[in-house]
Amino acid sequence: MKDELTPEEALRRIAEVDRRARRPVRVVGLLYAVVGLGTIVYWPVMFFGPAWSQTAAGVAWITLTALFVGYLGDMKVQDPEVTWANKATGPVTISYVVLVLVVFAFGAFLRPADPGVGWSAALVALVLCASVPPFYAAWRVLRRGGKRG
Repeated sequence: MKDELTPEEALRRIAEVDRRARRPVRVVGLLYAVVGLGTIVYWPVMFFGPAWSQTAAGVAWITLTALFVGYLGDMKVQDPEVTWANKATGPVTISYVVLVLVVFAFGAFLRPADPGVGWSAALVALVLCASVPPFYAAWRVLRRGGKRG
């Protein structure tokens, strides 16, 4: 028996397939936003927090990284914005890695014994700068929302 669709039913089915195809892309965009927020939280905790919070932040960061990489590896839908944002030699990846290394070097090698307000403000400014690449990637991915073309 042939299943004939009305035009309205066909449009509903097309919309459902389109929604399912875009969902993984939106999740990647949200994951980029979480990485940006995680960057803002992680580095101050690592340089100012007690040992237990540093351990918790380290475990959370490793978990977030594993989830992010795992999700991208399992993603079935190919999207040009996700590909652009996740490119190993792309501007998001390179700028994020460089800025995170700057934050690490600043905190690890230039931290005074008793960091004052100026040093703390400089660290926070660097951390905010380091969070810009993943936030920008999130904005680009979510703005397109998995649209093709």
